[in-house]
Formats: sequence, structure tokens, C-alpha cells
Amino acid sequence: MRTCLILLSLLLARAVLAVPAWTWVDKSGERHYADRPVPGATRIELHEAQAIGVQSASASASTSSTGSNSDTQKAQPYTQFNVLSPSQQQTLWNIGGTLQVQVQLTPPLQPGHHLDAYLDGKLIKIDSTSPQFTVPNVYRGVHSLQAVVVDSQGNEVLRSLAVTFYVQQTSILNPNNPNATGRKNGGS
Repeated sequence: MRTCLILLSLLLARAVLAVPAWTWVDKSGERHYADRPVPGATRIELHEAQAIGVQSASASASTSSTGSNSDTQKAQPYTQFNVLSPSQQQTLWNIGGTLQVQVQLTPPLQPGHHLDAYLDGKLIKIDSTSPQFTVPNVYRGVHSLQAVVVDSQGNEVLRSLAVTFYVQQTSILNPNNPNATGRKNGGS
């Protein structure tokens, strides 16, 4: 297998120089590649390798000659997606069941995309086009949150890392709470 990988990388390097390549399947069913033909081999065309997020020189030249290409701008991949607030291991007090969320997204949200969230592993439909949104019904306890970029067809494009946070609620049953009724400085 290692030999095949080395040979394949050599063939790909030679493809840049426009050298023909050949392939065949031996009696045991294993596919082989070579730079010279053997009996039963077929010639193959090795095309330029694809690179994600990198524009080729020819595409760059055609874009610059025709002006800006709006399709290229729409297809920019997201390079950064994080939940900024709540932060990891943050304790939130008395939020009244409404969680304020802020995300960082680079580049900004693309046309047709929106944000949803996973709270404790359950999808919450937010449909926000803003990096700041609220998640309802978040009560006392330990929670995990992930933000999700969703395209116009409802497909998940990108999901942030999970953030664990804590929600605390002041209790009126606390004997030290000055608003507690029927209690006076530790008495019953």
C-alpha cells in the first residue's frame, strides 16, 4: 500500500509536467498505476488537483478581467465560528429563562444562511441572521450550547464547538435571603 501511495504521488507530480499515466488491474484485483504502459493497461488523464478555498490563477485572471464575481463571494467558506457568550464554564445568574447568545462568524453570515442552536443536544429553531440572538426556556442547571449555520434548504453547513455553562437562580428559600418571609436572622 505504501508503495502504491509513493507511486501515485510520483504520478501526480509528473501529471503537472503533462506526462501520460497508465492503470491496470492485476489477477488478484489490485489496481496499479505507472508512467509506462504494460499489456492490458489503459491510459488515464490526470487533471489538476482540486484545492478547497484556493482560487486557481486562471480563475483569478478571469474574475479580475470581468470585475467582481458574486458567485465566488457567495461560496466563501467560513473560517471561524465560535460561541462568544455565554463563555466556557460561565455561571449566569437570574436570566429569567432567556439566554442571550453571541457568536463570532468569519466571514459574516452568507445570503440564504441563518443560525440555529443546539441546547443540551436538542435543536432549537432560532432562524437568526444576526450574530446575537436569544434562546428561550433555559432554566437552572448545567447546559451545553452549540450554534449552527443552516443553508436555505435546511442543511447544516457548520456547527460550533460546544460551550458548557451554568444557570443559577436565587432562591427565596435561602435563610440568608432578606426577602424570605417568616424568617429572622437564623430563627425559625
